[in-house]
Formats: sequence, structure tokens, C-alpha cells
Amino acid sequence: MEKWVRSLRGRTRGGWRSRSLVTVGTAMTLMFTLAETTWAMGAAQNNTGTLNVLAANTITVEGVATEPILNPVTEINESMTITDSSVQAEFKDIGTLEQHMRSALKKDGIVNGNIWFSTPSFTSGNSGTQVNLQVNVIVPKASQLSNVLTSLGSYDPNFVQNNFMNEQVVPLNPSAMWPQLYQEALNNAKSQAETLASEAGVQLGQVEAISTVQPSGVLQPLSGPYPTSPSVPGLQLVYNNGTQAGEVMTQLYVTFAINSSNS
Repeated sequence: MEKWVRSLRGRTRGGWRSRSLVTVGTAMTLMFTLAETTWAMGAAQNNTGTLNVLAANTITVEGVATEPILNPVTEINESMTITDSSVQAEFKDIGTLEQHMRSALKKDGIVNGNIWFSTPSFTSGNSGTQVNLQVNVIVPKASQLSNVLTSLGSYDPNFVQNNFMNEQVVPLNPSAMWPQLYQEALNNAKSQAETLASEAGVQLGQVEAISTVQPSGVLQPLSGPYPTSPSVPGLQLVYNNGTQAGEVMTQLYVTFAINSSNS
């Protein structure tokens, strides 16, 4: 026999929903294949097998927590295609472009350590060989952003085509946010599970599994703006101001055992 209990909508400070499922009895196991990372507090472990997300005699809940971005910076990504008479000319164009950008951004207070040019990649088309280039710029202070965007947008030499630029606010160090968000999400999950167990007339047991992997799909780990920034599975940006992120969110999928029925 199986016994189902309604889903709860848990609420954190960010107002995000938390979904919960419970099954008590036998003969029902729903398996999700996971190829990401399963987390225990303070460390990550590779998991290339399966996680029993919904199984008999268990309660699985989604714990959610959000926090405002700590030490926010603005990350600008500019992608462009460079076309010229020859590959040699295109490399010369890249040198001219880099020199101009670094000089202009220096006047805006952006140091060279906050500017990266990707390794050029080549594509062939009807008009010959083209070079694809990406520039990443980190703007440490919000007061600098307007001038930086103006400097980048005002330079448009004739050898640049398909110029695309976007910016977003990101945390300087996402890994520093993980411990608190993890604990808040775990507390959120436990609170939901206790309510569901009480409604089902059963006793909540120990934690059987914790995962940061969504059953419906895998999200890219969140990383800081620098190439050396560590990536953190289980964290993602919350876009609550148009296209600008204002918070970081974590989602934990926690499975609890059911020990026995309440008398």
C-alpha cells in the first residue's frame, strides 16, 4: 500500500517554492540518473550512478535558500568577429583592438588584471577566414560601470562585425556563500519533511541522500568572475531585477527515511 501526502510550498527569504513528495509502503521506486556532484557539508564527491530521489518508505523534499550577493562585481562579456584581407591582417587587428581597449579601460580605473582576451578561434566562410574573439572585463565598482560600457561601446573599427556585449552582476567569491546557504536549505528541507511526516502519521528518520542535482536537469555550477575562481555546484544566480542578478540560491534535494508509523 502506498500513501501520498500533499506537496508543501516552503518559503525562504527569496520567496521560492519548495516541492515535497512522500511515499509510504512498498513497490514504488522512481530513479533519476545523475551525472553531477553529490554534496556533503564542506566537500564534494563525484556521483556517476543514480540517486533514489523518490522511494518507498522515504520522504524527499527540495530545500531552498537565497542570500543577497556578497561582494558583487559586474562581469562584462563582449564577443566579436574580426574580418580582414588575410589572417595576418586579422592578427594585427587583434593587437590594435587590445591596445586600444586596455588604454581606454585604464582611464576608467580598470587594471589589466581585470581584462582578459580569449585565444582567437578561426572559422571559414564565403568571405574567407574570420577570427572570433571574446573579451571579459571585471568592473569592481558600480560607479565605474557607465564609463566602462561607454568606452567599450564607442570603439567600433571597420574590421569588427557581429559585436555583442552583455553584463551581469556576480558574486566575487561564491564558495564563501556556500556553507550558510547549504545549512539554510537543509533546515528548510528538514522543516518540510517533519511537517509531511506528521501529516502522514509516520516518524521521520535519518537522512538517506543529499544532492544538488535537479531531477529535471543539471545546472552549470556557479563560479566567480576570475579564471581561477572555483566553481560551486548547487549555487545559481537569481535574476530578480530584469537581467541583473541580485541573489544567489541553492537547492538541496534531501531524502529522509521513515522509521515507523506513529501510534
